[in-house]
Amino acid sequence: MELIEQIDLANGLTLNIYDLSRQIARNTTKVEIYITTEIKLKESYFTNHDDFARVKNIFGDKINFEYRKERSFASLEKQNDIRNELIDTFKKNSLNYIASPNFAPNLALSKLRDIKNNPFKYIVRPE
Repeated sequence: MELIEQIDLANGLTLNIYDLSRQIARNTTKVEIYITTEIKLKESYFTNHDDFARVKNIFGDKINFEYRKERSFASLEKQNDIRNELIDTFKKNSLNYIASPNFAPNLALSKLRDIKNNPFKYIVRPE
């Protein structure tokens, strides 16, 4: 995993873009990007302390946004072009949303919704 770009966003988050590409045959590659940012969990994102405690108990002090995109069986010669295309598409479609001031609270609330809707997915960590 190679860090290829780091973007400091106006909302204080840092977006990390990694290249996970690998050759799968002599002249063929799997082009894969992995994009992530870490968000410090704040009680102010929630309407009550119990919701905050519930999310914190499962995820800890930080939650992550993660995005992966891949293209398999790409020509080795076109690997860089394809990787750049995947990154550019992500930036064009998602960067403004992730850079918005509401992104961190919205992500925290989406984690809470998922915990409430799918409690079987989460193992509560002991305090």
